[in-house]
Amino acid sequence: MHKCIVCGNKSNTTKVNRPGVIYHGIPKNAYMRRKWLKVFGIDRCHDWQRICSDHFLEENYKPGKKRFLFSNAIPQPYDQNGFPSNDATQSNDIEIENNVILPIEQNMPVRPYLRIWITMFR
Repeated sequence: MHKCIVCGNKSNTTKVNRPGVIYHGIPKNAYMRRKWLKVFGIDRCHDWQRICSDHFLEENYKPGKKRFLFSNAIPQPYDQNGFPSNDATQSNDIEIENNVILPIEQNMPVRPYLRIWITMFR
């Protein structure tokens, strides 16, 4: 069983509920490994740990039947729907209203490349 170190997705659960989820190994290349971990504020990890496909954009994958990442693919701090990774949703710094996750004390980019920001107004 694999578990995503970012959001906690588990392969034995997603295999049934969401069969398209893939668990990618952390790169062995030291430079790329640091880039991947820096996105999530993680200092170090083990070789056996994984990051699930929820944290990669569709354009990060090579075309073809099997889903392989391009060698320069970097995971996103948000899932593919623009929401913060699951670990952020478990903290006390958010509130849920009408099924939308709203940040309380910080701005959050919806998609970094779109330059759209959501701000919580009190």
